[in-house]
Amino acid sequence: MIDSDFSGLPDQTCHFVRRLHALGIDRIRIHGLFVWLGLNAGTPRSQGEIETLFQNLDQVVPTDRSRNIDDIVGEFYDGYERELNELCFRSGSTFEFRQINVPPVEKNFAIVYLKDEGLLDTKVISIQKLSDSFSLFDAFISAIGRSTATKNRSLLDAFSCGVFQMQLHAQMDVKGAQQISIMLRHFRPLFYGQCINALSLNHIEYFLGLEAGQMALLQLMSSLEANFAQQMWGFQSRLFFEKGGSPIEEVEALDIEHWHAWVVKNAIDFYEEVGAQMLPFSSAGAALSGLPSWTSLASDLKSCDDYIDAVWGYRWKLLSNKISRMEYRSILVYIIYSSLTAAIE
Repeated sequence: MIDSDFSGLPDQTCHFVRRLHALGIDRIRIHGLFVWLGLNAGTPRSQGEIETLFQNLDQVVPTDRSRNIDDIVGEFYDGYERELNELCFRSGSTFEFRQINVPPVEKNFAIVYLKDEGLLDTKVISIQKLSDSFSLFDAFISAIGRSTATKNRSLLDAFSCGVFQMQLHAQMDVKGAQQISIMLRHFRPLFYGQCINALSLNHIEYFLGLEAGQMALLQLMSSLEANFAQQMWGFQSRLFFEKGGSPIEEVEALDIEHWHAWVVKNAIDFYEEVGAQMLPFSSAGAALSGLPSWTSLASDLKSCDDYIDAVWGYRWKLLSNKISRMEYRSILVYIIYSSLTAAIE
């Protein structure tokens, strides 16, 4: 990161950015995350929803909303139409964009054209599993972050460019802009989704208190029934912290095989300590089915890997970078604990 990136940002947001960089997210992708945050903020909403949203955002990315945004970004805004064209195309989603006629031009126009622009991950032709979502959005934030990063603009400028892009789309097709926003929200990968939530909801302080391995897991657990999720969160904390609360520094460096063994060991210990109070998996409210048996999970990483591939699309020997490994490690915690609780039904 460079000094210009932090211009105008509150201290807490600067801490957030430095944490992302320390986790291995490069500067261009961080710019892309702030553009993505702006795309969300620029989506058409009711006045009440806008005020609620910006009560949080004004603490995180303070901007002068009394100024015309085109006056703010006009000198450096390049647009993200091509990136959005391809993201929408590769998502596999169905859109209904308004056909806009501009006389005397005979051709109809739309805010997005579903096509391959040659900018994103060509392996993804539709988002079927989490790995598709991660690959596509990882490429997307890299593509949309490049302009402001290479021009040494601030992250506030990146955010404003995202807002401006979505507002331009909304001027021509409100429902179309809202459909793009729904797609951006629906297909968020685990870790990047948690980053966007931390910024848009002003949960930065909580985010900064998490260990790296907890970030994607928190997003993965978000749909679980509250009591079951609370108990799982109690289990996972022992993976990262000593009983006195000190972080176990060695766990972040464990490879996948040793991480699997560490999670299984702690699951066994957890069951021996609180087994009588553990809630069964049927109370989780999760849609998972066909979980590997606890016996096979405890003895064989391959059983986990096969199941993760079938449901989420990840293979541990094919993980592409540090963030995808974080997501895989979180999924391992999720299914090992789920399998344990399914065995006590």
